[in-house]
Amino acid sequence: MSAHESSWTLRRLHAGELPAPEAHRVRNHAGACEACGATLRSFVDAQAAFEAEVPFERFEAGVEQARARQASREPAPRAQWVRPLMAVAASVLVLVLARPLLETSGRTDPVQPPVTGNRLKGGAGAELRIGGGVEPQRVASTEAPEALQPGERVRLGYTADAYRYVAALSVDAQGEVTPLYPEDGDSLAVEPGAGQHWLPESVEFTGAGLERVVLVLTDAPVSMDALSDAARKAFAASGRDVTRMAPLDVAGAQTQWILLKP
Repeated sequence: MSAHESSWTLRRLHAGELPAPEAHRVRNHAGACEACGATLRSFVDAQAAFEAEVPFERFEAGVEQARARQASREPAPRAQWVRPLMAVAASVLVLVLARPLLETSGRTDPVQPPVTGNRLKGGAGAELRIGGGVEPQRVASTEAPEALQPGERVRLGYTADAYRYVAALSVDAQGEVTPLYPEDGDSLAVEPGAGQHWLPESVEFTGAGLERVVLVLTDAPVSMDALSDAARKAFAASGRDVTRMAPLDVAGAQTQWILLKP
């Protein structure tokens, strides 16, 4: 019997990311292998549940207005926030359901398979969702760079557990740091109540190339200046390779994703 295909390979097959010859081989293997076939079917089922759970299409009216406003501004920002209509945003947040998260070590090391999120210390966790484009919605993996399609946006969710503050930033391939949540000041107080919460806006990254997104949960508020400085130091320590950055030197728990912008 041939070896099983990796979860990442099967996930790429489901997403249509494999070259045609490899896709044909992997599809044939999954058709004959009970274990790999079950894994592939789980991605199909998860996709259907995900699209029913958080329909990004509900953002479209607000997105089009925001894009028109953005187009009139120069220069365009590297990361732009797409602010949906308040009533629409509220309806989406009501529909968001907490999903069970997988255990990890609390570091940014990849785990198999991280398709539903990333669990940190205790019951804390984080999730990055991608949608709004022509491709099906999906949850970003922490295993490898996640390719974005033109027009796609991301949303960041977290389960705070005992942590009290949350913040997020991104670092591009040149080492430029962009505070995301909040844009300045200190990290945000987490939303009250158990379960998963969502940061309030979707984000569309502009430009091309790699972008590392970092979400940090802490016990005490941390200034975005301090987090940005920690990100710059981690980037420099990596040899200016955004794919090799270590976790930020900040007390708390964090999750990191690498996105490949079109």
